Amino acid sequence: MVVIAILGILMAIGGTSWTSYREATKVDSAKEKVVSIFQQARLKALSSGFKQVLNIDYVNDTLTDASGRVVAFDGVNLQHYVATGCTVTDPLGAFTIEFKGDGRVGGNAAMTTKISSSTSTKAYIIKISTVTGRVAVGKPC
Repeated sequence: MVVIAILGILMAIGGTSWTSYREATKVDSAKEKVVSIFQQARLKALSSGFKQVLNIDYVNDTLTDASGRVVAFDGVNLQHYVATGCTVTDPLGAFTIEFKGDGRVGGNAAMTTKISSSTSTKAYIIKISTVTGRVAVGKPC
């Protein structure tokens, strides 16, 4: 009986750790997807000379790439991140990012996106430089 009790305690601790690990992995995966989509759009704009338009829906936590493919992020929150004062404004509805033919950002894309999960402490910010169009990843304040 003692062995069964000890195993039960270890399983409860392990289950909690596994859930935390899984949620943190979801955030990591979402970050990689978003960065990849942003970078692909920028590179396609540079190589083709034509603008590439992406749409982020902060209400439904989806990203539509330049080819029209919608990527949903289940269990992960996409939020508009305002660096001044480290405040998050959410939801904004749809937000358009336009990479011009020279790879720079046009339109209303002077923005930073926060990726997080309500069940994990892990979070990232993804910023697109308005000068170069390059994508950078960091930690929120």
